[in-house]
Amino acid sequence: MAEFLFNLTTLLPLPVWLGMLLFPRSRFTERLVRAAWPFIALAALYTLLLLAALLGGASLDLSFGGLRTTFTLPWPFLAVWAHLVTLDLFAGVWIFRDAKYWGLNPRAFLFVTLFFGPLGLGAYLVAREHRARHDPLRVN
Repeated sequence: MAEFLFNLTTLLPLPVWLGMLLFPRSRFTERLVRAAWPFIALAALYTLLLLAALLGGASLDLSFGGLRTTFTLPWPFLAVWAHLVTLDLFAGVWIFRDAKYWGLNPRAFLFVTLFFGPLGLGAYLVAREHRARHDPLRVN
């Protein structure tokens, strides 16, 4: 069951990522990046996994050792995975939509965000700031 939920959590946002990376100008992708359903579905899945983790006796010890031990258990690990996947997708969709305004090509930033989350978001924000400083029409 845990393996199935891991795969579901990993595959659920895949249509959005593939649309943004491979078909950025399609109507389908435009609808996907404006849709709430991927986030609602992932939030529901996260809620179930979090409840399973807490009901399964996951420790609420927020120390390094406590978290390290807790995240070796299947349900807490899956809840953290759903959390990461959801926030990475949110960052990717935001980059995709924001890049249109700034006239930036988001593809490289999206790829890095898909695999390395905050690194892609940070790189995009640096590029966006650079563009903002050098574009008199889009000064913040």
